[in-house]
Amino acid sequence: MRDTIAAIATGGGVSAIGIVRVSGDLAITTAGRIFRATNGTALCDAVNRKMYYGRLTGADGRLIDLCMCMVSRGPESYTGEDTAEFHCHGSPVVMSEILRELFSLGVRQARAGEFTKRAFLNSRLDLAQAEAVIDLIEAESPAGAQNAAWQLQGAVSLRLNNAYGSLLDVIAHSHAFLDYPDQDIGDFRIGG
Repeated sequence: MRDTIAAIATGGGVSAIGIVRVSGDLAITTAGRIFRATNGTALCDAVNRKMYYGRLTGADGRLIDLCMCMVSRGPESYTGEDTAEFHCHGSPVVMSEILRELFSLGVRQARAGEFTKRAFLNSRLDLAQAEAVIDLIEAESPAGAQNAAWQLQGAVSLRLNNAYGSLLDVIAHSHAFLDYPDQDIGDFRIGG
């Protein structure tokens, strides 16, 4: 999981804005090879989660787009790894050119769901939250989207963790009662 990956993070059609996401050990360094902020800030020195406007160019210096770039350093990023995002014009041609440049620098195409998989493997999301991401993306109604959003926020995980904690209390009490029959171990009561 140490390799650096990239993919288009927005829909595949033409839109005003498109996002290309890069994640992995070399995400910020690699993104910095094709993006130059107009204020002169190098991406390796960029403030976390601050947008920088600049020029996105190919290795040969040709201009691909004028866009925004944001970095987020791990472990606080979505994936738990260093990430960079290009918020560019939503032309499929522009986004494909960005990916082509990244791939020429050793970044590989992310597989479907791989950013969320990395978030799960890096303990940024638990399994219920990771599954909620696809539920939210594929929601077909406002109620479905709201349910998935609550799940992503951790509502299901909280209930499961509470139930798990209660079961552990019951098991611990049972083992104590069986292992130490000569001790005065009181009756078990839920919540106390």
